[in-house]
Formats: sequence, C-alpha cells, structure tokens
Amino acid sequence: MYRRLLQFLLPYKGKLFIAMGAMVVLAACTAALAWVMQPMLDEVLSGKNKLYIYLVPAGIIVLYIIKGTAFYTQAIIMAFIGQRIIYDIRKKIYEHLTGQSLSFFTHRKTGEMLGRITYDVTLLQGAVSTTVTSLMRDVMTIIFLLGVIFYQDWVLALLALIVFPVMVYPIIRFGQKMREASYDGQVSMGHMSSLVEETIGGIRVVKAFGMEKYERKRFKAITKDFMTHQIKALKVQALSFPVMEMVAGLGIAGILLYGGLRVADGEATAGMLMAFIVSLLMLYDPVRRLSRANNEIQQGLAAAERIFDILDAPVVVQDPEHAKPMSPFSQCIEFKGVSLTYPNASKPVLSNINLNIKSGEVVALVGRSGAGKTTLANMVLRFMDPSEGSILIDGCDLRDVTQNDLRLQMSLVTQEIVLFNDTVLSNIAYGHEDIDRNKVIEIAKIANAHEFIEKLENGYDTLVGERGVILSGGQRQRLSLARALLKNAPILVLDEATSSLDTESERLVQQAIDKLMHGRTVLVIAHRLSTIRNADKIVVLDAGKIVQTGSHDELLKQGGIYAELYKLQFGD
Repeated sequence: MYRRLLQFLLPYKGKLFIAMGAMVVLAACTAALAWVMQPMLDEVLSGKNKLYIYLVPAGIIVLYIIKGTAFYTQAIIMAFIGQRIIYDIRKKIYEHLTGQSLSFFTHRKTGEMLGRITYDVTLLQGAVSTTVTSLMRDVMTIIFLLGVIFYQDWVLALLALIVFPVMVYPIIRFGQKMREASYDGQVSMGHMSSLVEETIGGIRVVKAFGMEKYERKRFKAITKDFMTHQIKALKVQALSFPVMEMVAGLGIAGILLYGGLRVADGEATAGMLMAFIVSLLMLYDPVRRLSRANNEIQQGLAAAERIFDILDAPVVVQDPEHAKPMSPFSQCIEFKGVSLTYPNASKPVLSNINLNIKSGEVVALVGRSGAGKTTLANMVLRFMDPSEGSILIDGCDLRDVTQNDLRLQMSLVTQEIVLFNDTVLSNIAYGHEDIDRNKVIEIAKIANAHEFIEKLENGYDTLVGERGVILSGGQRQRLSLARALLKNAPILVLDEATSSLDTESERLVQQAIDKLMHGRTVLVIAHRLSTIRNADKIVVLDAGKIVQTGSHDELLKQGGIYAELYKLQFGD
C-alpha cells in the first residue's frame, strides 16, 4: 500500500533529491553541534585553550545559519511536492469518477465520494509528503548522531542502543491502533458528508414533513461516532509520547550511572560524558518524532484504502484502442439480442431486446415503473454496455467508436432537469467552447425561453443557482430544451419532460419539444400516453422484455399492457 502511495512522488524525484540533499546538510549540522560540545567542555571550561572560547561560538553560529537555510530549502520543496500530490490524487480520483459508467454510482452515495476526495486525500497528503519529509530528515539525523556517539565512546553508545529495540514495539502497536481508529473515523466522515448533502438537497421535504428533529438526531449520532473515533486516535497519539519518554528516560539513567562511574574512575572526562549525554538527548528527539510520523503514516494508509477502493474500481465503459471513425447518423439504430445484468444482481434489467429504429422515426418506450425504459435509453448513449448482444448505429457497434464521437450524434433531455450553478448563457451553451451569444438568443426564442430570460435580473448573465434553484420547473425545462436545440444532434433521447408541469408551462415546453423533435430520430420515454399517440412506433416493455410493438391504434386493438395503461389514464 505504501509503495503505491510513493508512486505519487516519482514525478517530482528531481525536487525530492534536492530536498534530500538539504536534509543531509541539516542532519550533518545537527550532528556537528553535538560533536563540538566535547572540545568546548574539555578545553574551555578547564581553561587550557582560550582560543576555543572564540572559535566554538563562531562555529555554532555558522552551523545554525547553514542548518536554518537547509531546513527552509527542504521545507519549501517538500511543501510544494505535498500540495502537488494532493492536486494529482484529487485530479486522478475525479477523472476516474467522471469516466465511470452509471452502474458504478448505483449504490454509492454522493456525500461519501465527496468525503474521500476532500478529507481522505488531506490525510493521505500528510502520509506521502509531510511524513516522508520527517522520516528522511530524522533517519539521516539519527545516522549522523550515531556516528558522533560511537566516535565519542563506543561502549556507552552500545549501552544506549539497548533501549532502541524496546522502542520499536510501542511504535508498531500504536501505529496499528491509530490506523484502525483513523479508518473508522473516515467512514464516519463519509456518512456525515452524505447526510449533509441529502438533507440540504431535500430541505423542502424535510421541512414539509417536520423532520428537522429527526435529521438533527441522525446527524448528532454520526457526529458523535466520528468524535468517538477521533478521541480514540488522540488517546493513542497522547499515550505514545509518555511511553517513549519513559523508555528514553531509562536509557539516559543507565548512561548517567555507567558513565558517571567511568568518570569517577578516571576512564573518561566529564566533558566527554556531558557531550555524550547532549548527543544522546539530540538522538532521542528524532526517534520520538519517528513514532509520531508512524502514527501519521497509519492514518494515511487508512485513507489510502478508501481512495484505492475508488481508483481500483474497473472502468467498465471504455473507448477501444483502435476506434473506428463515425460518420454522421443516417440509417438506423439496432438492438441485437441485448441483455443487461448489473454487477452482483441476480436478475437481468433487460433481456433479449431486439429493436430497429430507422432514421427520422419517433419511437416511444412505454411500460410500468421499473420495466427498463430508462435503462434502454441510457444504453443508446452508451452510459453502460450490454452484458449480452450489441447495439449498432448504421451497422457499427457502439463499442467500436469513441464515446465522444458517439455522443456528438446525440442530445439528451431528462425529466430530472440538470442545470449548473452558472449563468443562463453558459447553461444553454454547455458543451460549446466558443459561445455565440446571438446564436444562444436565437435558440432560446425557439425554445420559448427568451421572454422569461429577459425578465431576469441580469438577463442571460444571471446566475441560476445550484440546480437552477431561482427558476421554476417550466423555466428550467425550457433551458434544458434550448441546450439540446443548440447541440443540434441528429438523435434525440427524450425522457418526457412535461409530466410535472402546470398547464401553461406544459404548453410552452411541449411547443419547444415539437420544434426539437422536428427532423430528428427520437427515442421517447413516455409517461403521459397522450403525448405519444403520433409516434411512428410504440414499444411496450415489461420486466425488461419487449412485449408489444406497434402504433397507438394497433396496440389499443391488441389489448394487453398498453391498453391497460391507457385505460388507467383515460378510463372515463
């Protein structure tokens, strides 16, 4: 797992080597400060050599200047690398998410995905950059200081190192506890983000049903769970410090006892012992920091598990390596034995679909809720691929062309209107790099949208708010239709857009739909049967299978599901 994380450092290995060079200088200066203590204590305090009184302080000043410069260099470089890693990981996750098929999002919550791309990535950044910095800097410092203490007295150095194996166990044990607590905390954070996203998105329903207290109770429970895991992690972090201090204290006490006896017997000088103690104290400090770094690494590894869960999810719908060029649509769309079963599902959503839609035809999909109408339409746009069979456009399998080439041939208008928190102009011209304002206005007039747009505070430059919140349902739908008109694609997939509108809005939207359908091949998902009487072909779906096909009059004569649905809507 950690090796995978370190892959994100590879693009910046040049800068990393410069930072490592600065760390070597920093570690060497730290060791040099410990080394000069012995001659300082032995020569100066004994009064044997007064020259040291001037040389040692000057040398220390120079060492601190070099040390400060080296620290600044490595800190700036590693901070840059850390922020670039955050950028790279978030970009990679976002690219992966936007490249996934619709089936990927079927059982995944938006808020949880948001938590992973924000909170988890931040924890990961600490493990990959900040902690790597600490590890490299402290390990180098330990190596240089070990050289100093062995130079000073190898017997005392070996005695001091006896406690180091004892330190390893708490570092490993605390790291495991930290990883568990951190993972559980990240899961709670995902649930919290998801709940907030759901509540704010459905605030009208929450208030209408008086469920504020219930939602607050849910949020309180999740927040409390997150707090519990955070406290657990903080306890582990807090406990690691006194344990490391106690082990270090035992080591220093042993050195003082043994070293003091050697000084008393004349086997060592007091300056040497004091310099050794100073070196040892300087050595224990990076060792303690390694324990803290390990805790951060474990937090990062817990975050990495959740992030790689997304990145390792296969992208089911992909462009072929050698894609065929796609000519403008001119003949037909054909379904040949198409079946679709979602991952981990026992029943197929669609089963053995055979259908031919000729260029210029209006084909309506009808059926009870859950019959597979939307799924069938989604497959034309290749939002998902069939488990069996194939879909052909002008004889070419959709899987043999790029998704971009395919979708340039298609426009989509959904019942659930999607507008972005941008201007009216940008929403209509969505998907166009160069926006022709006059063309947009012309299209808006055709879509019966120009009149209400002109009355907005800033006209076409008005921000519509999240999901077009400042607009009515009819206004949002007319913008959506204008967007499809501007694209001017030969194939139109229309999830009937008038089912939830008032009479006046429905009239205006229906007029825009009629203009949009003119001269195009149209696949309509029909909810109101009155709107599809003039369709060239009506396809009736039931439990993922085509059970009836024909015109409106033919299907009424046949009886069956279509006649039943028609009687339910127009029984009197």
